[in-house]
Amino acid sequence: MHDELELLRAADPVPSGDGPWRDRPLDAGAERALNRLLYGDRVRRTGVLLVVRAEATVLALVGVLALSLSACR
Repeated sequence: MHDELELLRAADPVPSGDGPWRDRPLDAGAERALNRLLYGDRVRRTGVLLVVRAEATVLALVGVLALSLSACR
């Protein structure tokens, strides 16, 4: 695995030590931003997904109820 990584790094046209994206540890602000991206919105997305699923379930039940009641007449 180590050999493959060295081959990939050697094939990279931009050396890892150049530019603003060089290989280095994250500072505190970047680490907070990364954690916010990875874990911050998950609760909000899960809540929105739960609401959408609940609305879809209610609409499906209303549709089934409307079809079953209209068939009785």
